[in-house]
Amino acid sequence: MPTLPLPPVRLDASPARELPAPVRRRLRARGTDLDLRPDEDLETLRARLETDLLALFRDERNAADFDALYAFAGPTLAHSIARQLRGGATRLDAVDLVQDTFVNVYRYVGSFRDERARSFRVWVGAIARNLVRRRMSEQRTASLNAFPDDFQDPVDLRPGPVRALQSVEEQRAIRGAWLIFLGHYTAAFAQLGERDRRALELVELEERSYKECCEILGVGMSNMKMIMFRARKRIRARMAASMGIDVDDVPPVARLSRAG
Repeated sequence: MPTLPLPPVRLDASPARELPAPVRRRLRARGTDLDLRPDEDLETLRARLETDLLALFRDERNAADFDALYAFAGPTLAHSIARQLRGGATRLDAVDLVQDTFVNVYRYVGSFRDERARSFRVWVGAIARNLVRRRMSEQRTASLNAFPDDFQDPVDLRPGPVRALQSVEEQRAIRGAWLIFLGHYTAAFAQLGERDRRALELVELEERSYKECCEILGVGMSNMKMIMFRARKRIRARMAASMGIDVDDVPPVARLSRAG
């Protein structure tokens, strides 16, 4: 996903007021209490609303609900990721990582369980930590000795105001395209068998080793590799069919799985 600005976290007003009116109506229709309960503070209410928002999107797959969740929960997640980055990973951008985290939220929303008020934060926090750990590991492996002998100080390529405005519009268009693309992925994922879905979740979302996956699923290593190969192949074929394009025009799903 492209980088989009995130508003600051607000704790001085009722969190529900930040949500669009249609989203609030859909939440109320599901029985969500938008007001502060006697045993809650504002932060607890915000966490509960985040959980109910993701459950709403999981069940109804309305893109407006996902956009509302991103705007509502993104700032808090960005602050959390920024704290994880302190102490060395200065080249990583917290907002970029939020975007990539929400890509995985979108793709694997079917596995979300809204059992507690803070279920969203626990679930998305695990996704974000795995992502940060992987990106920091990738950063550490990059060799600083790869610069050429004639390396010079970089030129300031930051865009001016006009280009920055154009970039925001381009980012919005790309984000819309991403949502459409991920919608096709989610539909294809839902058509897989239960074992295939669980295998993909274990490997790509929980980042478990193939050895761990074999133990959980009760299969051998060669069988596990075949399950993953066939699951990714089926998703790719079904995405191509739903988009009306040749299967060769769909990027390999194994590569997509590491986009976030």
